[in-house]
Amino acid sequence: MAELVDKLNKNENKPVFNNSVVSKYINTCRYIGIDIPNIQNKYYIAGLPFGLDFSDEDVDLIEHMFRFAKTNFSSFFNKKLNIFIEKLNKYSNKYITRIESGVENFVCEKIERAIKDNRKVKLYYKSKEIAEVNPVGIFNNNGKLCITIENGLNESVVPFDKLSGIEVLDKKFLPPKKNKSVVFKLYGRLASRYELRENETIMNTYEDGIVISNTGEPREILFSRLLRYDSLCEVLEPAICREEMICIIKNMLANYEE
Repeated sequence: MAELVDKLNKNENKPVFNNSVVSKYINTCRYIGIDIPNIQNKYYIAGLPFGLDFSDEDVDLIEHMFRFAKTNFSSFFNKKLNIFIEKLNKYSNKYITRIESGVENFVCEKIERAIKDNRKVKLYYKSKEIAEVNPVGIFNNNGKLCITIENGLNESVVPFDKLSGIEVLDKKFLPPKKNKSVVFKLYGRLASRYELRENETIMNTYEDGIVISNTGEPREILFSRLLRYDSLCEVLEPAICREEMICIIKNMLANYEE
């Protein structure tokens, strides 16, 4: 609010704007259909009823033009093109949804649509951090809604209660490989009394245990569960998951040694 008041007063001979006046302007904008949520004590224009409505084909064309220019034209031209694209973005229909009680279903719908369209999302954390990530899925963990995201090569889980807002971007990403599976082996008494989850199947049965394939469960949640099985569980593949589990165990042992 203070920033808005300062900027509006710069063009006046004497200050005429204050918190109350600016609040009335904001409320007027909201009344005529401009979506202006307050996220992390900052005001965002989340939706313009008269903004440019780009189709998927329009967005793909702009992305193609941007990549072509970056490869084939000068840095001066690309700087001009960046300014032009920023203007397009400014006047397009952007939607930042505030995450709060009562709108969880609406937020889930937006994320599911982004996953289906392979569109990146921008997460606004309550800690003031902002991150641009690839959405992978949504799930309920012990009554708490969470979103699984990919950021680079890493996959992680973010509970909704750590977020204050989410924005679906026009940028697209390559969809993750389907049916990501983690294969692990259970030994001893645990193997005989283990109850399969909905997304698990038994691959092989041996005298000393069983081999299980787990498909689709967020890795962070799965590893947390497998760690509780101690020496009665061994991650077999893929190799990157096996190495990741070994690294987690080594770090835990190092912490205990300290």
